[in-house]
Amino acid sequence: MSVQGITSASLFQRVLGSTFVQLAPAVQRGHQPGLALLLSGQASVRRGSSLLARALCRLIGFPVAGDAVPVRVHMQVEGTGERWERCFGTQRFESRLSSGHGAQQGLLVERFGPLRIHIALAVVDGALHWTVRSGTLWTIPLPTRLLPSGDSREYASNGRFHFDVEVAHPLAGRIVQYRGWLEPTDTVPTAP
Repeated sequence: MSVQGITSASLFQRVLGSTFVQLAPAVQRGHQPGLALLLSGQASVRRGSSLLARALCRLIGFPVAGDAVPVRVHMQVEGTGERWERCFGTQRFESRLSSGHGAQQGLLVERFGPLRIHIALAVVDGALHWTVRSGTLWTIPLPTRLLPSGDSREYASNGRFHFDVEVAHPLAGRIVQYRGWLEPTDTVPTAP
């Protein structure tokens, strides 16, 4: 697939298709890892206060609350998908991303261990919006009322990649929200 002269399309280029070029350049750059990309920046993190929210944060490894937290995101191509390792300060969590198939065609699939979340991506005014559509635990479909929700987006400001990720749940309320900025710091040209 070729997207504006790029012969080896990234995961996000494949999922978004022709709308990828509508993203702000800084957001496009954050989703063209080549074989690997390291982004660095900082974020503010807010966690939910309910017992369930705190338990889910610990289980998934979401970052602890704080301001001006140093952030590193390492994106590594794995097969036709990507592995994202996020480090907030010294705390690390990771997920694997791939494109959906069958009923999830056109969706991004993000996997945290046995949990798979199917996400619709939309480009609005150069920003990338993420909306949860469905999910499974192992192979068991999750009812809508058990799915995470939240308003998550990536956008550019002053030429810099910004993110605002909110994860909430009907039973737990806010689980975590982290917002901040990232800049590419290194491209890692490793052999496949």
